[in-house]
Amino acid sequence: MGSTFLLHKPVIYGSALANSLFLIVLLLHIIPAVMAPISAMVAFLARKGSKLHLRSGRFFAWSMATIALTGIALDIVRLGFFVEENHMKYAGYTMPATYPARLGFMFVGVCVLYMLREVTPPRIFGRQSREQAASVVPSLLVGTGLSLTAIITLRLNPWTGALWMIWTFILIVFVMAQPPSPSMNNREADVARHRFGMSCLAGYSWWGALQGFGPAIAILVNGDDLSTTAYVGNQPGPFSPAFFLFFIAWAPFFVLAAYLIRRFQKLRHTGAKVESS
Repeated sequence: MGSTFLLHKPVIYGSALANSLFLIVLLLHIIPAVMAPISAMVAFLARKGSKLHLRSGRFFAWSMATIALTGIALDIVRLGFFVEENHMKYAGYTMPATYPARLGFMFVGVCVLYMLREVTPPRIFGRQSREQAASVVPSLLVGTGLSLTAIITLRLNPWTGALWMIWTFILIVFVMAQPPSPSMNNREADVARHRFGMSCLAGYSWWGALQGFGPAIAILVNGDDLSTTAYVGNQPGPFSPAFFLFFIAWAPFFVLAAYLIRRFQKLRHTGAKVESS
């Protein structure tokens, strides 16, 4: 039986080759997960429009796309093949993720791909009209998020942090789908959309780094968990304070994203006033 690189979760797919293929995809998920939060910080610190800003932003976008695609693939495999074997707590291995968490990450992954399509060059700075850029995708995503909320609440665990993830990205997609203010020209609307989407994605990448590498550091310090408690991640669960603790850990990264969006708006307005004077 194999295990994942950092969190020591079971990897059981019938053969050494299948296990190795899964771990290769996992590695392709981990590497950009390291690079995305770093490149996001570089892009925010660099002068807007500079080569460093454009290159780091492009690298961030490709990293997030790779994270989303590999993450979706990994969770599909987890929920579709050797499900029972990979959702048990073995001695020396950490507890596998819950079903709601896997559904939440898959939904967020699809939302990330939609956001990248909408806010990254050349699409956002092309000459497409807002009408051409409009799509039914946001409606489908919001509908999917609400459907997953119902499934998780009614069939699985209504007190799971995955719901905060789903609700947050429903809100982000809804905001991005709104028409621009009549007072803004197309260029201003595109820049505002770009900054909103990229700030939200950056916040998610920073939270993801904490969520993924924090437990790995704890395992390194404390050692492997030798217990064999039952896996209940596919069962309804009672209320737990962890539901709100997840929000406390989740929310600050998106509060930071909101602050960055607001800060860029103020800087833009200040620059416009200076130019007009």
